[in-house]
Amino acid sequence: MKPILILYASRDGQAQRIAQTLAVHLNTWPVQLCNLKTPPAPITSSTAIIVVASVRYGQHHPEALQFFRQNAKQLAHMPLAIASVSLSARKGDGSPNSYLKKLIHQYQLAPFAALSIAGKLNYPRYGWLDKQIIRLIMRMTGGPSDGISCIEYTDWPQLTAFAQKITAHLRQDNADG
Repeated sequence: MKPILILYASRDGQAQRIAQTLAVHLNTWPVQLCNLKTPPAPITSSTAIIVVASVRYGQHHPEALQFFRQNAKQLAHMPLAIASVSLSARKGDGSPNSYLKKLIHQYQLAPFAALSIAGKLNYPRYGWLDKQIIRLIMRMTGGPSDGISCIEYTDWPQLTAFAQKITAHLRQDNADG
């Protein structure tokens, strides 16, 4: 059985942690977990591709954008799922937010599953400039802007449901042929 390829692009480690948790939930298949800094080639030797990418300042991680730009044609013919990790998703229900919709549209992707999931606010880990920008964004969106908070907003049950959706889709694909 070909593996599920889970690729992640993470700035502060939360997207990587989410990708690792997905790998645990998808343990009925062989799973290959890989940082998008060094994606494996070829991706077409996988059962499915799952991309977990962080967002900062309204943009997905550059390595994720590069991956989609370079592989858009192959991805059009493969099962694809995307999890977009951002602090703005802390107020959502998991359905694709504007960042994820823009990504899908920009690269003409057709994921069978797409999730906007909240990340982790970790002021102590940010540099001075990042901390100030994130404080401003949080102030504008009603989040903590104290500059010292460390809050994990990731909805782990939401991620479990996403993994179940992926599993159901892949089982159906295998049953169909």
